[in-house]
Amino acid sequence: MNIILAVILLLLMLYIDKKRGLKLFLSLGLNFVILIVIFYFTALGLNAIVCSLVGCFAVSCVMLFLVNGESIKTISSIKAIGIVLLILSVLIFTMTYISRIAGFGYESYEEINMFSYDVKIDFTDIAIAMILISLIGATVDSSIAISSALYEVHENNKELTRKELFISGMNIGKDILCTTTNTLMFAFLGDFMTLLIWFQNCDYTFLQAVNAKTFAAQIIRILFSAIGCIIVIPITAYITAGALKKTEKNIDAQTLS
Repeated sequence: MNIILAVILLLLMLYIDKKRGLKLFLSLGLNFVILIVIFYFTALGLNAIVCSLVGCFAVSCVMLFLVNGESIKTISSIKAIGIVLLILSVLIFTMTYISRIAGFGYESYEEINMFSYDVKIDFTDIAIAMILISLIGATVDSSIAISSALYEVHENNKELTRKELFISGMNIGKDILCTTTNTLMFAFLGDFMTLLIWFQNCDYTFLQAVNAKTFAAQIIRILFSAIGCIIVIPITAYITAGALKKTEKNIDAQTLS
């Protein structure tokens, strides 16, 4: 069944755009391999945060450069994503320790009771890595949407200053922000619908449900994914605007010479 769905996905991608559709499908496969490598090295005992940061950056490069090629848009996006990952890793590290969402919740005890707990892995690092991996896809989407739109704005009106381009990028970001955050929320809520049903059947009160470790961890992932999508907007707009005006000056200088 999985193979059938994968073939349907490939055919639809090729129908929309043969060249880029194939690249997109290959990028999905390559990103899956990257994630498997991250999990493998983490299981070997390497630091999960470092592995996830390197893996997220690698996934971003695949998503941007393999599908869209090397350009001002993709280079600006990858720079912005690198900055966002560094900022969020500090915030996530702090929040994870404060909220104590690492490890398994009470709801998972029955499933893992038969296994040994001596795995020699820091589950706080695992929780941070999971949040970073969860937010990278939506953050890349927001970043490339801003840089691509800003590139088109510049191409149609090269008289705009860097400040005006930045303001245009922020206005574009406002338009995509609502849909992106709602998409994230419903994607995550749909993912743990069974958990909500479990809470209901076990007669959890509202306070017990929202304070459950499993529920809190999921909410924190949603919030950090939304935060990543938000802060990448001004960073991408600033970097892209600067890169476009710098390239324009270089072209003008070469023309004069």
